[in-house]
Amino acid sequence: MPHDYDVVIVGAGMVGASLACAIAPTNLSIALIEPVLFNDDQQPSYDDRGISLSPSSKRILEHIGIWQSIYPNATPIKKIHISNQKKFGFTHLAASEIGLTELGHVVIARSLGNALHKKIKQYKNIKLFCPAELNNFVKHNSNISLQVMLPEGNSTINTKLLVGADGSHSLVRKLAGIKTKEHNFEQTAIVANVTTQKPNQFTAYERFTPHGPIAFLPVEGNRFVLIFTVDTHKASSYLSMSDNKYLEIIENEFGRRLGKIQEIGKRHTYPIFFIEAVNQFQENLILLGNAAHTIHPNAAQGFNLGLRDVAGLAECIYSAQEKKQPINDMDIFNKYIELRHSDQQRIIKLTNSIASSFYNTSLLSASLANTIMLLLDFIPEFRSLFLKRAMGLAGYQPRLVRGLQL
Repeated sequence: MPHDYDVVIVGAGMVGASLACAIAPTNLSIALIEPVLFNDDQQPSYDDRGISLSPSSKRILEHIGIWQSIYPNATPIKKIHISNQKKFGFTHLAASEIGLTELGHVVIARSLGNALHKKIKQYKNIKLFCPAELNNFVKHNSNISLQVMLPEGNSTINTKLLVGADGSHSLVRKLAGIKTKEHNFEQTAIVANVTTQKPNQFTAYERFTPHGPIAFLPVEGNRFVLIFTVDTHKASSYLSMSDNKYLEIIENEFGRRLGKIQEIGKRHTYPIFFIEAVNQFQENLILLGNAAHTIHPNAAQGFNLGLRDVAGLAECIYSAQEKKQPINDMDIFNKYIELRHSDQQRIIKLTNSIASSFYNTSLLSASLANTIMLLLDFIPEFRSLFLKRAMGLAGYQPRLVRGLQL
């Protein structure tokens, strides 16, 4: 027997689950389709990665009612220390420069996933199909029929609005025939949790080295999430090293400003690439999060950008409900793109510029990198604009980012 829903979200990762929670108060019937259980070790969205949340993301999570659940395990970032191994000195960015108490927070993805899952279960109008896999879908005039594999067998789910929040290699995007612009950076991020001799003092560090950028995100006390971005063809050799050898390389490149690294957890790798959907929507269908744009993680913008997209789409859906407008009206999609396009393109250009300047060994790139560092060092207005853009507080902001109700 077919299931009918107003909104079906394929992908219950951080973006898809956040959208479900954001629009649930409208009383629309919502289905989430997710192939991997939330508490499964293979769940890619909710692993032990540290997620850097901007102030704009904090406001959105406050509105959807999960910030209070993750706050006890969230570590504030009050300062960012940026250095270049080829350049004397460093750049120091502080929250106090722009009148804030913190530049962001770091939370473990698994903690965020648990909070989202708990919130989803509180809404009677959200149905989570998990484990469940999308096989195909067929478009009709006013709805879409999805063929979904459930534990009990194949099932049909009908919806007025299909949201593809199923990640970089989105099946929704593929089945819809939406083309993409892609670039492989040929880089891999090696991520691990570490314990250092000195406390983190709520400071995040990024050091650009000839072997690749090294970032330390504070977690708690004297713990950090360590991210070492390397050329992909070298990643396997770094993974095969003993912990002692690997930490020796990190300390040689990063220095001893945090003292000795005393412990390191399991190392995980994440390939780095850029994907942008040429069109983010079709009739009755819209892409969200990494399905719409997968960006370089150098400025920790991926999830923060996706969450602002969630806020923008939720705002458009609420507005349609108030006006008694169908939620799959093309005017809604056009309004969403109008609201979100500038922010998306700013962040894409920012992350691509950082990648080409700091992650490249050419003479021109080194010159650009040094110029950026000098601008951050000596021009307060540039520092302020850089910080506000990185935190999602520049340009037009969705209502939730401004702390307003939908």
